[in-house]
Amino acid sequence: MCFSASASFAASGLTAVAGVAALTGARQPAHRLLAGMPLFFALQQLAEGVLWLASSGRVDAAWQGPATFTFLLAAKVLWPAWVPLMVRAVEEDPGRRRALSVLLALGVLESLLGGYALAAFPVTADALGHHVRYGIEAPVLFRVPVDVLYYVVTVPPLLLSGHRMMRVIGVAMVAALILSRLLYSEYFISVWCFFAALISVLVVMMVLRAGAARAEAVPA
Repeated sequence: MCFSASASFAASGLTAVAGVAALTGARQPAHRLLAGMPLFFALQQLAEGVLWLASSGRVDAAWQGPATFTFLLAAKVLWPAWVPLMVRAVEEDPGRRRALSVLLALGVLESLLGGYALAAFPVTADALGHHVRYGIEAPVLFRVPVDVLYYVVTVPPLLLSGHRMMRVIGVAMVAALILSRLLYSEYFISVWCFFAALISVLVVMMVLRAGAARAEAVPA
């Protein structure tokens, strides 16, 4: 398997370059949130790379706690609101925007619940072999509905988009989710985020195409 500190740092570097390219090519303010998606994953994968190093003794073990918190803060608190917000920002169809507004409200709720979980319950991260297992020791009656809502706000917005490339990203995210659940259920959040980081590179194509289309539409 390839999941390791080097894999996380490589993914972080790739997505950082993609994020800079996307932000540089973003011609409209509405596309900046979308363009920032690879940078979001660059930070997250950087945090997991540090976690790998700390858990193996290659850097001070004191870094493990902050790295774990940073990874889960991005995954559980920022991402649920970010997805519907960035999709809504670039959506032109009024009906789709209304549906995305509902998902955004649910995403904000999920982010608040995720933040509460990180603050209120013990958090663990164990590097086992070639995988990282994250855990938030919340009661089942809290954890299950929060997990279900997480999927509702992080995948459907992409599929609901009127933009073909956004839907392509959404389909790729669903495929990565299913693969991660079936093959790496115990390490799901780590593996899915790794795949999602690589998928986020597709954002560059969407942003650059939108910028080129806008430039062509402006009279010389």
